Amino acid sequence: MTAADADADHEPILDAVATVAADVPAELPRLRGHRGAATATAAVAGDDGQATDERNPTGDDQSAADRWLDDRFREALAPLEAVGAYASEERADVLDCGRGGGDEGGYGVAIDPLDGSDNLAANGPIGTVLGIYDAPLPARGTDLVASAIVIFGPTVTMTVAADGDVVRYRVDEDEGERTDPRRVSLASERAADGADNGDEIDGVCGYSGRREDLSPALLGLVDAFRAERRLRYCGAAVADVVTLLEHGGVLCYPRTDRRPDGVLRLQYEANPIAHIVETAGGRAIGDTGTETDADTEPGRLRQLDPTALHERVPVFVGSPEPIARVESSLGSE
Repeated sequence: MTAADADADHEPILDAVATVAADVPAELPRLRGHRGAATATAAVAGDDGQATDERNPTGDDQSAADRWLDDRFREALAPLEAVGAYASEERADVLDCGRGGGDEGGYGVAIDPLDGSDNLAANGPIGTVLGIYDAPLPARGTDLVASAIVIFGPTVTMTVAADGDVVRYRVDEDEGERTDPRRVSLASERAADGADNGDEIDGVCGYSGRREDLSPALLGLVDAFRAERRLRYCGAAVADVVTLLEHGGVLCYPRTDRRPDGVLRLQYEANPIAHIVETAGGRAIGDTGTETDADTEPGRLRQLDPTALHERVPVFVGSPEPIARVESSLGSE
């Protein structure tokens, strides 16, 4: 199925995501380990929401909260006429929803239901990230027709890239609907108000991993970014990205000795994040080890051909200027 001749577009998928997201805040006390009123899902989600002895397909601890939210999204999305396939960080294989996926009819939805689940115990930021592909899964990022990030913060927000725009909505927790749309573009890294140092800019930078795990070239680059920008890294990529959109800057999720393939999963983290950042006016690249077809933009993350559903890749996203510096620095290694 192509977007031009689809019988059902991607909007019902986004509407269903908003409906599920609206219910999450009421469940967070239980998911964070606090006992509340008994619910019908208590037996499914467990009593404490903490990591169990189970692991997800990429080897991370899989908490009851991860499984609970994955089940909620699957139940909401799989029956939709617009959905042909469902893939999740919490599931080993693509779920055929009875209508194929991509060219065979119906969009392929790839989702990380609960990004930042390690933050639950500390009451830190968490969210959801997903991509809607017009191709069989796993697919290229250029096959995305829509991507979304949901943040479960003081209010529930949903940032959507589709049709050439990025729009942020508030999710009404009573009605389960998207409201108050606001167009979003990647902020310019303007000079900070009242800064004594004329070189200071109102941007952010963040990176995953420990300093001793970074290559010499990347360590030097990160230190330069930190000298110019405010450091932001909160353990949930979704929260880092929405902060990036508000302030401009750069986020680095590199390959390291401890994470030789990178941190983010291509299908349901890296590609949707890249789609949102690019649509907002930024750039998203891999590193010198990211190979793309010769006829495409070298290093562009969304041009990467997937090799597996759960593969990890190095990711650098942000404003054009710092991303150009990443390209130059890593290209010299």
